Amino acid sequence: MSETYGLLIDYEYCTGCQSCVVSCKEEHNYPVGKWGIRVYQDGPWNIEGDMFNFNYIPFPTDLCDLCSDRTTQGREPICVHHCLANCMVYGPVKELAEKLAAKPKQVLWVPQYKPLVAKGKFVSKNKKRRQSAAVEVKAVKDFRTATHRGDNRVELVDIKNKEDE
Repeated sequence: MSETYGLLIDYEYCTGCQSCVVSCKEEHNYPVGKWGIRVYQDGPWNIEGDMFNFNYIPFPTDLCDLCSDRTTQGREPICVHHCLANCMVYGPVKELAEKLAAKPKQVLWVPQYKPLVAKGKFVSKNKKRRQSAAVEVKAVKDFRTATHRGDNRVELVDIKNKEDE
């Protein structure tokens, strides 16, 4: 029987930078709305006086296969590789469990790759979504347009054909 591997995440030091989320999404080319790892935000909420609870907790989803293509080559999962806070560790569950027992505010994940609908064409469920209008542009000798600025200034911009120069 092969050894079980997992991720040990020390969420005391996770900054919520989302680099694990972005790198995973790019590595696996997941469409909009699908992730291999997400970051959950817990807080801020007041504990007492000036003390607040505020944690970021990364957690693998059912699409996480611990980057099996990378780990079979002796490389670490892409989320671990790109973790800016260096708070994620990949390894055998037995070793990670010992580290977990030594320090609080950590979570040990053993993802179970269950891609019910892992990839596919993204179809928006937003019924209010508008389609852009088709615009036909014809070449004209003189063309003027106004550029609107945040300070309500309007400037005229002249565009000349190269033939006129």
